[in-house]
Amino acid sequence: PSLHELDTGLRECIGDVRELLVHFRTRTNTGDIEAALRETLQKFEHQTSLPTRLHISGEGLPLPADVQIQVLHVLQEALSNVRKHAHASHVGLEVAKGKEWRFAVIDNGQGFDTHHPHGETHVGMKIMHERAARIGAEVIVSSVPGTGTTVTLTVPPHPVTTTDSPTP
Repeated sequence: PSLHELDTGLRECIGDVRELLVHFRTRTNTGDIEAALRETLQKFEHQTSLPTRLHISGEGLPLPADVQIQVLHVLQEALSNVRKHAHASHVGLEVAKGKEWRFAVIDNGQGFDTHHPHGETHVGMKIMHERAARIGAEVIVSSVPGTGTTVTLTVPPHPVTTTDSPTP
């Protein structure tokens, strides 16, 4: 990627992080990730004009606020990859609440060979895996050229964020 592309990508990321921080200062105590997910999808629809669908099932204890932030980062990265690479006409987000929480971003785009991702796709996948690892979660990307892509994030029953910052 060129320096200009990297700069643009970095600026987008910084904007997303700022937005998340503002968003979470107002919402961390509610434990309500659903509203944040709806907002994320609305923003995506606004940016891309692609229809989205959110489906939430099951019952689960609320995720801790710091875990919610990491989950949203992973999902935003997955949506960003859809926006940049998938050429999809529809995107769904399926959330299954339970002991484990499972989030799946499903698009009907062009798909790609997950064994040989290239360029930005590879970077995006790396970022998602790193963020998931911070909360002991797992990301699985399944895609076949021509059939779309599913990014599944599975959060363990007792997620813990591992940050390098000292506890206050």
